[in-house]
Amino acid sequence: MTPHDGLIVVLPEGFPKKEIPVLLLRHAEWIRKTTKKLDAHRLEPPPVAGNGWPSKVLFPLFDEEWEVEYLQTSAVAEGDIEELSPTSLLLSGDVANVELCRKLLFSWLKHRAGLLLIPLFESLAASLDFDYADVKVRLQHSRWGSCTVAHVITLNTKLLFLPDYLIRHIMVHELCHTVHLNHSRSFWALVQRHDPLWRIHNREMKSAWKYVPAWVSGKP
Repeated sequence: MTPHDGLIVVLPEGFPKKEIPVLLLRHAEWIRKTTKKLDAHRLEPPPVAGNGWPSKVLFPLFDEEWEVEYLQTSAVAEGDIEELSPTSLLLSGDVANVELCRKLLFSWLKHRAGLLLIPLFESLAASLDFDYADVKVRLQHSRWGSCTVAHVITLNTKLLFLPDYLIRHIMVHELCHTVHLNHSRSFWALVQRHDPLWRIHNREMKSAWKYVPAWVSGKP
């Protein structure tokens, strides 16, 4: 069960498709309970434009609210996205083209993440006296962050939509990996030092998808 797409059935190679109804019936109670749990966490979806893409984008921690307009311009084959003002965004091109809108909006998200998340991370790292090699942003499917053996940290652009304390929780987690590249007792002790409520935050991250609009997960 996925938060935005619902039930997805993945079959091993050679599995007879005619057995799918039996399989679903066998797990009907689990499907019902999981659906109910996801629905309980789901927030009100943001407004959308006529093409199904967002007409408004909000980044709560940074107090940013963007109005998104779409302009059909067939002459611009590759499309374009530009910030008309600090609160207004214009996407032009074939705005009925799902892949084009996704590409342009995701590119803009990564740009905003670089401008907003990276300075926040750098400030936090300095205040906690952590060293790292580099920090990057990527739109990742499931991982909120990662740290390599070379201490290069990657932050998921989806963090833009999360509350401040959860963003900090993820950043602290990755910074602690520059000292312990594992999840040992020593690692969690270090996390505890910088994030005393990490257990609560860690549990809440299991439903943090609710803060991320469905279109960011690839579904307009």
